[in-house]
Amino acid sequence: MTPKLPKSWDTALAILLLVVAWACLYLPHLRTNPGWYGDETLTLMIGKSLYEGQGADRAMQATFWHPSYAYQPGYAWAVGLASVGTGGDILGGRALNTLIALSIALCLYLFGIKIFGKSPALLSALIFLSYEQSVVHFRWIYSHNAVALGFVIAVLFLIRKASVRSDLAIGFGLTIAALSHPLFIHGSIAAWLCRIKRPLSWLRMAFFPTLAIIALTLWTWTRLTNKNWLAEDFSSLGQFYAQFSKDNGSGLQSLKNVFFFYSQDFFHLGAFVCALICCWRRFRVIPLFLAVVSGLLLQNRQNLTVFYYQAVVFLPILALAYAGALKLLLVYLRAIAGRSSRVAALVAFIIPAILFGSSFPKSFNSSITPRNQFWVTQNPAEVETAAVWINSHVSQTDLVVCHQNIGWLLNCRTTDFMQATAWSGRPTFTFEVLPAKERFLFPADISSAKYVVIGDIDQRWTFGQPNLGWILEKLENEKWPVKWQGDNYLIVKNPVILD
Repeated sequence: MTPKLPKSWDTALAILLLVVAWACLYLPHLRTNPGWYGDETLTLMIGKSLYEGQGADRAMQATFWHPSYAYQPGYAWAVGLASVGTGGDILGGRALNTLIALSIALCLYLFGIKIFGKSPALLSALIFLSYEQSVVHFRWIYSHNAVALGFVIAVLFLIRKASVRSDLAIGFGLTIAALSHPLFIHGSIAAWLCRIKRPLSWLRMAFFPTLAIIALTLWTWTRLTNKNWLAEDFSSLGQFYAQFSKDNGSGLQSLKNVFFFYSQDFFHLGAFVCALICCWRRFRVIPLFLAVVSGLLLQNRQNLTVFYYQAVVFLPILALAYAGALKLLLVYLRAIAGRSSRVAALVAFIIPAILFGSSFPKSFNSSITPRNQFWVTQNPAEVETAAVWINSHVSQTDLVVCHQNIGWLLNCRTTDFMQATAWSGRPTFTFEVLPAKERFLFPADISSAKYVVIGDIDQRWTFGQPNLGWILEKLENEKWPVKWQGDNYLIVKNPVILD
C-alpha cells in the first residue's frame, strides 16, 4: 500500500526545513560542546539514581526541594532514562534536550499556523532554533528546557478562545513544567491572569498540574526516612530565596535588571518591540505572559544575561512575539497595499537567516562558547583521562570527594566539597541550614575519602564559597600526595588509606 502524501506540501517542506536546521545546529559535537556544566552533570547523576530507584543526590537523600537541588524529579528521571541508551553517558541526556528544542520548534509552527498563519509560525520556529542561546542551552541538560516546552504549549493555547479542550491543553503544558522545576509557578500565575475573567478555566487549567505536584510530593514523602525533612527543606528553600532576593533585587535594581536583559542584543530588543506590538490585538497573551514570567525572574537576578539558563523558560515566547508582530504587520499591509505583504514576509526571514549564519559555524566547528564559559569544564578530554585513572584505582565502595563534573564518570561513591563541609558541621552555600547526619546515605567525610579531586570549577568557584578553606588546609597539613595532575585537574590521595 502506497503511503499517502502530505495534504499540504508547503507544510511538509517547512517541517523538513525545521528538522534540517535542528540537525545542523544541535547535533554536531553534541557530547562535549559546549563543555560540561555543574547543573547538568548533577542532574545527570540524580537522574541515573532515580532511574535505578534510589533518588539520591550522591551522599544525601534527595527531597527535590533542598536549595542544593530544588528541581523536580520528573525531568531528572527522564534524563536518567535517556542516558540508558548511551550506557549512562551524558550524550543520552543531551540528546533528550535537543529533542525538546525540536519539539518546541514544531509546536511553534504546527500550533502556530492556526493562530498566525504559516509564514509567521515558521518565522518564530526558525528564530527560536537558530538563536545562539537556544543552541547553547538546549544542548545542555537543564530542567528549564522542559519548562520552556510546557510554557510554549500553554501560551499557544492561551491565545485561543477558552474552552474545555484549550484549558486542558494549557494545564498539560503547565504539568510538563511542574514535573521539572518550581518555576512552573511563574507560568501558572501568568496563565491565571490571562484567564482571570473565566473562573471555570482556572479549575480546568489547574487540574493536571495539581495532581502532578501532589503525586510528586507524596512519592518523595513516602520514601524519606524522616518525614520532617521535606518540611525542613521547604523552609530552607524559602529562606534561601528570600535572602537571594534581598541581595539582588533591592531598590531600583529590578528595573535595571529588566533594562539590561532586554537590551543585551538585537534579538531581545526586537522581541521586546514585537511584544509591545502584540498588545493591540488578541495576541496580548504574549506580552502579558512575558511580563509576568520575565518580571518575576528579573526582579531578583542581576546576572541572567551571563547565566542565561533560567531565561530559557520564556525564550520560546520571545520568538513567538515575532510571529504575532509579523501577523499584525501582514494584516495591515494587506489592508493598504495588497500583495506587498508577501515582500514583508520574505524580508522578515532575514532574521533567522542571520541567526543561523552565526550559529552554524560554531556548531560545525565545535566552537560554541557559552557566556558563562569561565565556569564550564575547560577540557572534557582531560576530565575523562583523570576519571579513567581514578576508576583503575578504586572499588565501588571507595569514596572520592570531587565535583560532579567528574563524579558522573566515576565507578565509586562520590560526594562534593559542599556536602563534605556540611557533614563537618560548617554551613556553606545552599547548606546555610545544616542537614542532620541521618540525611546522609554514607559519611561525606574527607578523612574517609581515598582521593580528593580539585578541578577547574573548584579553583574558580567552589573554594570561594563560605567555610571551604578548611579543606585546602587539611590537605596541606596532612600532606596528601599528588597522584595525578593535568592542566586543570589535580588528584591527591589520602595518606592513611592503602592501595
